[in-house]
Amino acid sequence: MKSRLAFIFLVTPLLVHGQTTGWKLFWSDEFSGNAGSAPDTAKWGYDTGGGGWGNNELETYTSSTANAFQDGQGHLVIQALSANGGYTSARLKTQSTFSFTYGKVEARIKMPYAQGIWPAFWMLGSNITTVSWPKCGEIDIMENFGVTANDAAINHGTIHGPNYSGAGVGANYTLPGGAKLADDFHIYGVAWGPGSVEFLVDGVSYFKATTASLPSGGTWVFDNNPMFLLLNMAVGGSPAPVGYPNATTTFPQQMLVDYVRVYQQTTVASGVPNITPNGVVDSALGSSNIAAGGLATVYGTDLADGTYPSTFDSRSGAFATSTPSGVSVTVNGVAAPLTYVSPQQINFEVPWASPVNGAPVSVTVARGQNVSYAEPVSLATAAPGVFQDYAAGTALVTGCSPKAGAACVMWGNGFGPVGTGLVDGVPAPLAANWVTGSCQLAIAGANAPVGYCGSAPGLVIDQLNFTYPPSVSGTGAKVSAVLTVNGASTNLMLPVSR
Repeated sequence: MKSRLAFIFLVTPLLVHGQTTGWKLFWSDEFSGNAGSAPDTAKWGYDTGGGGWGNNELETYTSSTANAFQDGQGHLVIQALSANGGYTSARLKTQSTFSFTYGKVEARIKMPYAQGIWPAFWMLGSNITTVSWPKCGEIDIMENFGVTANDAAINHGTIHGPNYSGAGVGANYTLPGGAKLADDFHIYGVAWGPGSVEFLVDGVSYFKATTASLPSGGTWVFDNNPMFLLLNMAVGGSPAPVGYPNATTTFPQQMLVDYVRVYQQTTVASGVPNITPNGVVDSALGSSNIAAGGLATVYGTDLADGTYPSTFDSRSGAFATSTPSGVSVTVNGVAAPLTYVSPQQINFEVPWASPVNGAPVSVTVARGQNVSYAEPVSLATAAPGVFQDYAAGTALVTGCSPKAGAACVMWGNGFGPVGTGLVDGVPAPLAANWVTGSCQLAIAGANAPVGYCGSAPGLVIDQLNFTYPPSVSGTGAKVSAVLTVNGASTNLMLPVSR
């Protein structure tokens, strides 16, 4: 194998902004507190009580750590409980601690999905105490109405204001490929500016509300109107679409929040690199699941002075941590090995020693003396991803005709840790570097024999050797699969032929 294979796995760049305008992290909560601790009171307050909240909801909101707590793994947990014939949950808000006008707002959330369970991430105008709702304006960034609405794959993004307070103005985003939103974390966000609110899921824009979107008689109330953030999980709501819990609804129900971040636009001088908000992703799937030792990609503007397809030095047998012109990426101040560099995209190896403790690491890009704003990134010990054949819509499988009984190879990322120590930026030796712990692949529900799972010899990516189970049908072009490495799972579509 040649090391150059490591350079060809490039994913479609994210939105790239102009050379003189960039984004700066303005406010965030990474939920890095101790297990069982309350959310940061300097950032979050609570709405408490019951009474239906205008939607005939059943829960009573509390400020108890039984309903809202940090898990010690970098997450906020909002938990709905059933007790004594009623329900409790939590509704957090920044009303008394933080409000802002315009910016890009994003939260990485793993939502629940059940009958009568209603998770939400949203915003209200800070003037609600003087003009009341709906004149204050409401922006619903993430809403899911559960089983009643058949919402397994659907996020609702909506604005509400005068004369469009009921159904509001908005659109739905459906996760592609039949995946369910509750199966994994996703990034829910809006880009809010004068005269517009643009809705995004995982960086994909699916609706842009403007003044022209409003119904006759509607008033646009989102300009020069500071807003605050809310996170909550309601239990029940009528009339439809939420409905009420029934025998299929189990408790507790949990909504996990990895982070909430607010970026604002700022002027960036020419030649100063700027990282796109949430623009650090794993190089295989383009997701925010990133592992120490994995191959990651940073997107932005002015990241480099030119394109360097390879930084591999055959004399030293390693990938350089900077280009000849002085472009580098650091993770918590540690220089990262680079595998590809361009003005809009840099691929780099996350240093193996990067901390994985729930607290985010800081990623920066430097061009000589010019350094970007830091982008916080949460890391995991394992975050398996597999490089894709985008034309086919399947994982990249090589070395075989993909069918029952065939022995094949998949190329991946984020499988670590490995059985033997690896040096940052140095391709794995020809000796095997097995993943410690477990590595399992289920194809169409059947366990597939795994012959090798670990760092790819000669490369900085990961390798999985497997055999299609005899029971795999060859009647279609794709088959579903689940890869689990050290307890972390990812859903795949694999090619299959007759």
